[in-house]
Amino acid sequence: MITDFLNDCKARGLTKHTIETYKSNVKTFMEQYPDPVTITQDELRDFLGTLRARELHDSTLKGYFASISALYDFLQYEKIVEYNPVPSFRKRYLSRMKIQYGGEDERQLITIPEMRTLLSAGELSGIRTVAIIMMFAKTGMRKGENWLLKMQDLDFDENIIRVPGKSKRTYRTAFMDDELRVVLKKYMAWRKQFTKNDWLWVSDYGGHIHPDRFGEAVRTTAESIGLHNHDGLLSERFTTHCCRHFLTTYLFRAGLDPQHIKYLRGDTLRKEAWQIYNHIEPEDVRAEYLRCVPKLLRFEQKLEVFL
Repeated sequence: MITDFLNDCKARGLTKHTIETYKSNVKTFMEQYPDPVTITQDELRDFLGTLRARELHDSTLKGYFASISALYDFLQYEKIVEYNPVPSFRKRYLSRMKIQYGGEDERQLITIPEMRTLLSAGELSGIRTVAIIMMFAKTGMRKGENWLLKMQDLDFDENIIRVPGKSKRTYRTAFMDDELRVVLKKYMAWRKQFTKNDWLWVSDYGGHIHPDRFGEAVRTTAESIGLHNHDGLLSERFTTHCCRHFLTTYLFRAGLDPQHIKYLRGDTLRKEAWQIYNHIEPEDVRAEYLRCVPKLLRFEQKLEVFL
């Protein structure tokens, strides 16, 4: 049943990460209840109690039941069950788990001075760590997008970055300001010592860096200045995604048009908004981005000095 469910997820075009999450969560559920066809509300309550006993975060609990609901949607489609029991269960038992601004389930938002301190702390680990943090903070890229970048995706003449999408034929454009440009130039001079391959991010041995290295670099640097608590709440942890949260927030506070922010983030807009998206001019976005993007190098640092 799990194999058929996962094959259905692949046919629907779900991402590898989503499928792996569904697989893990559904296996945990079916280890306790091997026959989901006969599941009762009492058993769903018992399973929720088992998860709560593990002291999981609310967002993790919701993730488990989202996976189980996806399983039942599949079983209902295949006419193995008559209905999906999870939506009504979630409404009763999980709907009060709201993500409150400033609460324990709110992703950490650091200040601009704190981001400058984070970059300064990254210098102790070398230019690669500084460049990684700067890239996330200035572009709001997802970790997977950053990892797939190649040398040819950076255009220093036009000051743009070609960000690869999920499909091999899709990409979006990110922009470099002077600070990101100068840091990437210095990183590329360091990189040249180790490799001649075309991956942008390389290890000390010249190969393509492992994707987990991004998170490690950001978390370790943040922990060194008290911005990351590995065992703490979500609001006490600092991850690569916090940089995306950081950029979005400060672009918005600086007055950037929300549609331009969505363009920069690579978000998929609602279908009814496609006409607005269609009329966005990239050069208008670039100009507004350069006006609003936070300055992150220390004020006493001139770009030439940094180089």
